[in-house]
Amino acid sequence: MWNAETVRRLHDWYATPEGEYALSQENSLFQRLVSQWPRRGKTLLDVGCGAGVFLEMLWHYGFDVTGFDTSPELIEAARERMGNRADFQLGKSDYLPFDDKEFDYVSLLSLLEYVENPEDVLAEAFRVASRGVIIGTMNSFSLYHATSLLRRTPPQPGHHVRRMNFWSLSRLIRRLCPSGRIAARSVLLGPSSTWRKKGFWGRANAVQTALPIGAYLGVCVDTQARLPLTPLLLRAKAKAYKVCSGLQPGRCRAAPASLSAAHKKIPQTDSLGDKILKSEKTTS
Repeated sequence: MWNAETVRRLHDWYATPEGEYALSQENSLFQRLVSQWPRRGKTLLDVGCGAGVFLEMLWHYGFDVTGFDTSPELIEAARERMGNRADFQLGKSDYLPFDDKEFDYVSLLSLLEYVENPEDVLAEAFRVASRGVIIGTMNSFSLYHATSLLRRTPPQPGHHVRRMNFWSLSRLIRRLCPSGRIAARSVLLGPSSTWRKKGFWGRANAVQTALPIGAYLGVCVDTQARLPLTPLLLRAKAKAYKVCSGLQPGRCRAAPASLSAAHKKIPQTDSLGDKILKSEKTTS
């Protein structure tokens, strides 16, 4: 499981060309997934923050972040990395010490595949999130994972308790949050030996595909209904208002002239009161 030693090994791996490239692609993937979420002034709890690598990314996206982990050593490492840019809390990920809907968003990045009880951890995330949850996990349905099994090497530093993929994860989400709206993308299509910045594989591994076949899978779950950024109904309503109120260019200027012309064509007739007055004058 995760401890100071496995985190050190992971950071050493991130320092390699393959690890540096993988981390940059995961960063781009997360940015795309949260691009539809409002971020400024919104709170986010990063469960399993570790030494704060992803926590720092989330802070740069614009969230007000809080890091949460079970290890005091990792919390201390994350605190050194983040300084006063984040708050921190120590505890168990399957029993979060927070009120319902206390945070706008919750992130579970590279966590669920390492815990014994992913359903309980995910249930707690949905409980404390009022707007949405973002999940990142190594994908068992990928060429990367298949080649790792053939080489009989662990996919990443640390110990994978279970294999996660889009279908197993979506079943969990549907069971815990039936009304949630799911958006998923994956990245790093090739095995780790192809994770480099140049050439064909460099371009292929950077593709963020909707197909859940990349080595790293990102899933965004909206727990709150939100309007699209360009609502067509509002546009149609605004156009109808302009027409009905006479504010549409061209029509409002032509209206007075047409009305005055039509008014001239209408024959002028005396009212009943005028007719009575005229009859009285003639008789007198």
